[in-house]
Amino acid sequence: LALLFVLPGATAVRSLRAAGVAASNHSGDKKELCGDLPKLPHAKPKNYADSKKTKYDTEAKKTVAVTFAAGTKIEFKCVPGFTTDGTKDGKDTFDVECGELGYYKTKGVCVKASKCGKLPTVPHAMPTGETKGSRVQFQCTSGYSLDGEQVVKGGEMKNSVFEIECVAFSGKYEEFKEECKPYAFVAATETVRVYNQVFEALFTVTCSGTLKKAFGKDGKPPAGIDAACGKIKDGALKGECSSLVTKIKSDFETKKKAREAHDKDSKKEWFDKKDPDRPNISKEAKAFCSKLWKLVEMPDKK
Repeated sequence: LALLFVLPGATAVRSLRAAGVAASNHSGDKKELCGDLPKLPHAKPKNYADSKKTKYDTEAKKTVAVTFAAGTKIEFKCVPGFTTDGTKDGKDTFDVECGELGYYKTKGVCVKASKCGKLPTVPHAMPTGETKGSRVQFQCTSGYSLDGEQVVKGGEMKNSVFEIECVAFSGKYEEFKEECKPYAFVAATETVRVYNQVFEALFTVTCSGTLKKAFGKDGKPPAGIDAACGKIKDGALKGECSSLVTKIKSDFETKKKAREAHDKDSKKEWFDKKDPDRPNISKEAKAFCSKLWKLVEMPDKK
């Protein structure tokens, strides 16, 4: 009872998610390996050897595939005319790391240097490295979209990709007036209201069911009931919770004695567990669970 990284460019998504395979290193420990290096827009591995698909293993004396173990960082360099922040003299290198789950994580992207200078910062979005004339393409990061709806994989990503223009006259980027919202975006107070409505019903049904099942089994409260208040931090609320637990345990004891007396007084050699007059804990269980929910529900702050 006790209670990204950005995916640079649409064509690079599949490359970044190259399948990883489990392998063993020289120490015998298993490590995750990433597949082929991703092909990123306007960038190449700084070290030519890293870009090769195979290499000659002098120990094995044969040609083997070039692989990168989890935690390995491979440095990439932008091609001439491109930098990681869009400025003409900006940084032109960044790392791509083989992640623990066999996926590559890129720490940057190369974009064409512009007279508008450094790219604007958009919360929950990153540049993809693609440009169309004076417009720079951005994409909402994983879990976010322009309309709060889930981005359809393999689609045109119209609710995820957008462009920001470098205005030649002013030499500044235009203001982005939209925003990348988390999927299923709704106002916070509405989220809390719906959450409380749905989960109050689920909580009460599950809680009541647990108590009634325990009473039907042996007339004793469920084993974990004393821990029901364990995660409540507020002292006053914890006190109220403890009082509820004490009362429901008392109700169990009272109802158990009443049920035993009822069964003993029954003139039948057997008793019907569905007998409507047979004492039960239903009413008390519902009251306990409803009051307990009020102590743990999310506050609806306006």
